[in-house]
Amino acid sequence: MNIIQLCLGPLHTNCYIVYGDDKKAAVIDPAFFADRIQRVLDEKELILDKILLTHAHFDHIMAAEELRKNGAKLYVHFEDEEMYCDPDLSCMHEFTGKTVRFKKADRLLRGGQTIEVGNEKIKVLHTPGHTKGSVCYITDDVIFTGDTLFCGSVGRCDLYGGSYETLLCSLKKISELEKDYIILSGHGEQTTLNKEKTDNIYMRTLR
Repeated sequence: MNIIQLCLGPLHTNCYIVYGDDKKAAVIDPAFFADRIQRVLDEKELILDKILLTHAHFDHIMAAEELRKNGAKLYVHFEDEEMYCDPDLSCMHEFTGKTVRFKKADRLLRGGQTIEVGNEKIKVLHTPGHTKGSVCYITDDVIFTGDTLFCGSVGRCDLYGGSYETLLCSLKKISELEKDYIILSGHGEQTTLNKEKTDNIYMRTLR
């Protein structure tokens, strides 16, 4: 799987474009600046097929509706759809002053599904705690963790739908994965699962 990383918006959110050999692409967490995302898609001659959200906080979704205009289907966990559609729950209004109400998702996730991106497969792992509907997307070698797990840290749990106890359960679920996956998170630098098991204080509490 080919991966392009963009860092977008005032909170330096990581947005990922993933695609296979057939040039069909998915955008994971279209944070801000749909024109910048579309420009990369055009430069690589990619066809945007899917938009995959790790969760529905405003800083991961602001470019989604513009990108949906050409037919891309938006996927979000069913427990975060209300957040996606509500600018108060997504913290959009609080942090940006905007009150845009987005359309309902095209596909609602529950965890355990496999999503096809061209000729590649991505597994959905439900990892609540940062939000009720947070998910990780797992490929052969990479986990896109959103704001569930960062290099050396985890996402905050004090916003709508957050729960520290639930987040610890999700971290345990991730820690039990057998491979040493590359971790690509919603903010910050790349890391690996083994490194986080060893160095991340929140992962160490699970032992």
